[in-house]
Amino acid sequence: MSNIITLKDRKLIGNNNLAMWFDRKGSDFTFEPGQYARITLLEPIHHDDEGNSRLFSIASSPKKDYVMFTTRALDSAFNKNILEMPLGAKAEIGGFGGNTVLHKDPSVPAVFLIGGIGITPVRCMMEHIISEKLPYDAYLFYSNPKKESMAFFDDFENWAKEYKGFKFLPFIDDRENKDWKYEYGYITKDAITKNIPDVSKPVYYIVGPLAMVEAMEKILLELKINPENIKLEKFG
Repeated sequence: MSNIITLKDRKLIGNNNLAMWFDRKGSDFTFEPGQYARITLLEPIHHDDEGNSRLFSIASSPKKDYVMFTTRALDSAFNKNILEMPLGAKAEIGGFGGNTVLHKDPSVPAVFLIGGIGITPVRCMMEHIISEKLPYDAYLFYSNPKKESMAFFDDFENWAKEYKGFKFLPFIDDRENKDWKYEYGYITKDAITKNIPDVSKPVYYIVGPLAMVEAMEKILLELKINPENIKLEKFG
C-alpha cells in the first residue's frame, strides 16, 4: 500500500493558521472522516529536536484527491519546511486514528462543540456530508477569541446557506467587533438547548483546548447526555 503524498500547496489562512495540501493521486490509503494522521516529511530542509513528523487532523473529505491539514503557524522546523520546501516534495502519511470519527447513522444528528484549531476534523466531516449529500442534521458551535482567528469561517458560512441540514453557530469574545452578526461570549448550556430540538438524540463531538473540552463535557453531563454519545479530542 502506497502512503507517499506530495506537497501541492500551502498558505497562511485566518490569523496565523498554516494550511497545507498534499496530492494523494497514486496513493491508495483510506481514512474515515474525522480522523488524524501522522505526516513525515521525506525531503526536509530544516531540522530541530521535534523531528520531521507530526500528527494532524485531516481537514478534507476522504473522497478528495488531496489531503488538507491545518496547524498554528509556529516557528518550528516542520512549519518552516512546509513554507520553504518546493512543491512536489514528498511526505509519508500513516498512523490514522482519533476519537472523533463521524458516526455512521445519518438519522442521528451530529453536534460539534469546537474551540480554536480544533475545527480541523469538523471541516473534514462537514465537507464529506455535503459533498456526498448525506442526510445528517449537523450543528456547529465554534468558539474563538476573534473572527480573524477562525479557520474555514467562509466555508462553514457558505455550507450553512446551501445545506438546510447544517446550522452554523460561531461565538467570539471580541465585543469590539460591531459588525459581528452572530453570538458573543462562550458556548453555554442555554445556547445548546435553544438550538437543538432534542438534546438527548445527537452524537456530540468536542474538540479544542483542554479547559474548553472539559467545560463542554461538564455541560453535556449536566444535560444527562449518554457518555457513549460524547466524543472528545483535547488539543494542548
